[in-house]
Amino acid sequence: MNISGYVDMLEVYGDKVVEKDLYKGDERFEEENVKIKFCEGIEGSFDGVETVEEGFLDRIPHLAVVEMEHTVKHVGVSPFLEKLMHKNNVIIRGKFNTYAEEFAKKYHLRFLPSNLQLAMEGDFNTRQGVDIITLRMFENGKADINQDNRCQGSSAGSVGGGEISFDIPWDFFKDADAQNKIAARCWCKESVRNNKEFKDFIETARQRYKDESNKKLLILY
Repeated sequence: MNISGYVDMLEVYGDKVVEKDLYKGDERFEEENVKIKFCEGIEGSFDGVETVEEGFLDRIPHLAVVEMEHTVKHVGVSPFLEKLMHKNNVIIRGKFNTYAEEFAKKYHLRFLPSNLQLAMEGDFNTRQGVDIITLRMFENGKADINQDNRCQGSSAGSVGGGEISFDIPWDFFKDADAQNKIAARCWCKESVRNNKEFKDFIETARQRYKDESNKKLLILY
């Protein structure tokens, strides 16, 4: 089991079970505004997190965001943690129709969909590199499309990589032609246009955000 810091997020990965005393005494758990993600696995490398033992999250007094990828099936919640999550107004992130969303409903917490990869084309080992297109949704209720080209660097024979983003309306999914309009602005147009997961996301989002009490992208359960 490992915990890595990625940007402003602690990522937990490596074993199916996150034990309650994992990395006991880790100073990162005491920081302000802690965001933690329980990751899915990578075939041939490591397992996805399935269970988080009761007591693990209790050790994070300034817990702000908990993201659960689709492999997570259970997160143990003590009475102390339940109170802490409400006190901190914790945001739960994950995909629609997964344990993450059910968790948010059960404990009446705010839910924000996880970022969604819309396309990945190319080869990291070539001069052109690989293009990754991602729908990003933020805690302030805004959304954008991030386009990231990754390659081996700016040495001779490489184009160097780079990224750009463009904003989209938070309720973009209300547009009947949203997928085609977004695809038209992306590098990997056909991949985005034909992405079934994106299509399903749009259809589900239209249902989830019918309630006028849901302001921006944060669903209030």
